[in-house]
Amino acid sequence: MDVLSYPGSLHNHTEMSNLISRDSINTVQGLIDYAIELGHRGIAFTEHESISNAIDIEEYAQKIKDKHPDFKIIRGNEIYLVRNGLNASNFIKGQDKYTHFLLLALDDIGHRQIRELSTRAWLRSYMGTGRRRIPTYYQDLWDIVAPNPGHIVASTACIGGSLGTQLLRYRDNHDINLLNKIKAWCQQLEQLFGKGNFYLEMQPSNGNEQVYVNKQIVLLSQELNIPCIITTDSHYLKKSDLKIERAFLKSQNSEREVDSFYATTYMMSTEEIHSYMDKYIPREVIDQAFTNINKIFDRAQDYSLKRPLKIPSLPWRSPVNYSDEIINTYSQRMPTLEKFRNSEFVADRRLVSAVIEGIQRHPDLQNQPAYEELELCLQDTWVSSQVNKAQWSAYFLNLQRILDECWESGTIVGCGRGSGVGFLLLYCLDITQINPLREKAKTFRFRFLNPSRVSVLNKYQAPNSVNPFSWGVSRMAG
Repeated sequence: MDVLSYPGSLHNHTEMSNLISRDSINTVQGLIDYAIELGHRGIAFTEHESISNAIDIEEYAQKIKDKHPDFKIIRGNEIYLVRNGLNASNFIKGQDKYTHFLLLALDDIGHRQIRELSTRAWLRSYMGTGRRRIPTYYQDLWDIVAPNPGHIVASTACIGGSLGTQLLRYRDNHDINLLNKIKAWCQQLEQLFGKGNFYLEMQPSNGNEQVYVNKQIVLLSQELNIPCIITTDSHYLKKSDLKIERAFLKSQNSEREVDSFYATTYMMSTEEIHSYMDKYIPREVIDQAFTNINKIFDRAQDYSLKRPLKIPSLPWRSPVNYSDEIINTYSQRMPTLEKFRNSEFVADRRLVSAVIEGIQRHPDLQNQPAYEELELCLQDTWVSSQVNKAQWSAYFLNLQRILDECWESGTIVGCGRGSGVGFLLLYCLDITQINPLREKAKTFRFRFLNPSRVSVLNKYQAPNSVNPFSWGVSRMAG
């Protein structure tokens, strides 16, 4: 009989999992590359209450697309699913548990739903029992997923999930009422996500608890007609990496028992899964679980989270038409102003009036040390613009106008940050609110004009263009 190949794990973690108490040494690239090496048709990323690596996943997926066009990548989230209303004040130790639950986005709509769920959870997060708690309420699922099902596939996650936790309770007390509640819980979640969108999750292991849970899941699946899947809950790549995982967890001051649960949380081949599960799970059940995974991969769509950058065009401040006499006066104090004044580019010429206006607006700039420092700023700006073929002047005028809009709309505006506060010209233009001469800011002027920033600058356009260049507004000064 032909052996059905394992399609790929739908439950995997990277270094972005558990941002407060990290528990994985995997990387996006490492997981994808190894999954391909094992012959898997796809992989899912399911960080503990984090979707921060979604763009990293997409970017690497694009790199391998030509060589592996059929390889499927699913972005998901392993949330902490708790009772409605649980918070720091009403948490009851020993009763309330932050149980794991798996969500897999099949398409763009599904990922949007996951993002909304994650936002709700983080907005109500709190420090409790020594760690950050990020609760997702059952009501959140009903509010966000239930009205538009079919875009998210859910599963019961590991033995840290509600299903695993309650099945282990049942093992200890054989309370038939508890078993009935477990069945009702499974049926309610299937109703919430829709038929074919909810799965009971098994994981390969020889551990007594996981073996018991897996056996019970098979029985529940048969009785309730709810399909099951097999995942590897990968926190590291290979079995031989367990020592590294153990050392990593200890470095995180973790109290977790590595050699029990984490002993099998690595990405497995078909043969490795069978080596664990054939001892107590019928082969036809394993094959059906593999088939169910294939169905999920079949449904998973290729979608992009990237969107064209749309930034409203804001006109620059209206320039003050200073007389030649006034301009000449300031040019004597700051000779580089003449270069901007005579530039072929409109942004350079507009910067001249903006600088003069700023000096007149700030009495603390009307002195010789300030003129000397501004001259040095202008020199650096001019040279950097020429060398990099990019218009710093337009960048400054943009930032100035954006900050104007922030002040006028009542948006909270900081005083400035990073190397930007050491660049006196930004203070002159009202982009930052710190006079580095007055405050004796210990920053290097030229750091702000680092060539690495050229990526946010538009290249030279038509000399007389008055396009305010809507680029670069996402990287404020600093």
